[in-house]
Amino acid sequence: MSSKLSIYFRRVQSHAGTCHGSSSLHTSSTQRGSKKVQISYLRQRGIDVLRKPDINKGMAFTLKERQILGIQGLLPPALLTQDLQVKRLRANLDKYKDDLEKHIYLSMLQDRSEKLFYRILKEDIENILPIVYTPTVGRACQSYGLIYRKPKGLYVTIHDLGHVYEILCNWPAETVKAIVVTDGERILGLGDLGAYGMGIPVGKLALYTALAGIPPDQCLPVMLDVGTNNQKLLDDPLYIGLRHERVRDERYDQLIDEFMTAVKRRWGQDTLIQFEDFANQNAYRLLQKYIYKYCTFNDDIQGTAAVAVAGLYASTRITKKRLEEYTFLFQGAGSASTGIANLLLRALIDEGLTEQQALDRIYLFDVHGLLVQDRPEGGLSESNIKFAKSGLQPVKTLQEAVELVKPDALIGAAGVAGVFGEKLLSTVASYHDRPVVFALSNPTSYAECTAEEAYKYTEGRAVFASGSPFDPVQYNGKTYYPSQGNNSYVFPGIALAVTRFDIRHLPESFFLASAKYLSEMVSDHDLEEGRVYPPLKNILQVSIKMAKQIGGFAYRENMALVYPEPLDKEEHIRSGIYSTDYEDFVPSMYEWPQSTYPKC
Repeated sequence: MSSKLSIYFRRVQSHAGTCHGSSSLHTSSTQRGSKKVQISYLRQRGIDVLRKPDINKGMAFTLKERQILGIQGLLPPALLTQDLQVKRLRANLDKYKDDLEKHIYLSMLQDRSEKLFYRILKEDIENILPIVYTPTVGRACQSYGLIYRKPKGLYVTIHDLGHVYEILCNWPAETVKAIVVTDGERILGLGDLGAYGMGIPVGKLALYTALAGIPPDQCLPVMLDVGTNNQKLLDDPLYIGLRHERVRDERYDQLIDEFMTAVKRRWGQDTLIQFEDFANQNAYRLLQKYIYKYCTFNDDIQGTAAVAVAGLYASTRITKKRLEEYTFLFQGAGSASTGIANLLLRALIDEGLTEQQALDRIYLFDVHGLLVQDRPEGGLSESNIKFAKSGLQPVKTLQEAVELVKPDALIGAAGVAGVFGEKLLSTVASYHDRPVVFALSNPTSYAECTAEEAYKYTEGRAVFASGSPFDPVQYNGKTYYPSQGNNSYVFPGIALAVTRFDIRHLPESFFLASAKYLSEMVSDHDLEEGRVYPPLKNILQVSIKMAKQIGGFAYRENMALVYPEPLDKEEHIRSGIYSTDYEDFVPSMYEWPQSTYPKC
């Protein structure tokens, strides 16, 4: 292809994106009676209207709309309001006993009617969130080749080097504000799932809309397929990705560089790019490489850290100790644990400790034992070596580490199922009246302990949080409500602030600020029930409050570019929140004066 033809082809692609980026020409608001109605003016007509999930209302189309849009007769004659549709959906969802079947059903609903999908997700977030995302999304990823129905994002492969921008131009939306990208190498605690990892960006961005109100047409899931080292997938005839081992040479970094550059070229510097489920050896270095070049963050490192530190801040109101008085022991020294430890380090310094004093209170334990300098097994990396202790003999078991450190807070984030056993928890509880136990690994099958085990083996004294949801626990006549340390408390609010206030970079200070803001939203009533996070049912309001606070922080740091600075930041945020209410497709009708018509 000649250079001129290539440039022309790209322009045609870009123009095509403009043409198909929206189902409606434009929208307007009007007052009909006591109700303000959003009216959309469509390009589509006939059966195409019912095939567009962003506009499809199903049997909620009124008789006038059916006649105007050319769909009269294409639907059963009954008119079902959105409320009745929700009732029917709940009845259908209740018929499924397996959460994976529910996940597939909801995914098909999303493909059919976006507004209905997001309404049911928003209204029943505590029950639906674990189905749409963790822990069920892990099972969905493992079965992605079997349950795949239709494309929901972009697949960019290692063989597309030199053509990434052209692929981005194939995406129809002219405005993209948030991207979640993965290479599928470390999906939750499940390891390398290759192209099956696309389920994570898809699920994550559904939460961007449901929990932060970011319009779904401004969100883009991306899978960077460089191969997989999972032999089971390579042998699977239904596998949807590249059938070769992972490319780890210089082409890998070239692909990431080209992708980042192409995103900026296609949608601008203000597009938020969230890295998700990259392996440890890539996660940290890519974050450090791009953090001040693009608007980007790594949720596994920074989002997990902010939520964990927020829980630790909140726990101090239960333990009646200051954070800087805690000693911390981490089970794990990978990206999640070191991410939490690094943000915790900043928090302790912020509380008045020197860096060395703060480091002295943080211990990490990995597969080789306690992190100590010059240990024979090695295993130290650039990201965790500063936490390695000097002057200590190697400790091989977690039980020995607990007995040595006597931690106020025991934090697991390495996916070692059941590692917090009865003896270990009882030992921790023997040192402290209110031991803090965070079993943050997910999915549930990888949790370090269950909520019931944490309360039982500490005689009901544990301040407990987990990465996956657990039901309330009855112990000695008292009901405990375990907190889920879900990243959803932070990343939607961060993303909402970025998109509404045009924040171009996200340094660590933003995540420490978000941890403080989140901890302040925990009420005394929440603490009495054993929670260190607000109830998930309030999470949309948490996201809006978080975005407001982060917006104010960004302006104080001179990092927000919306000008002039909105006086009422919450109103500015709410003005852009996605609505799950159906739009009206009957245009406003009006008459011209009779004098404009010719007289007969």
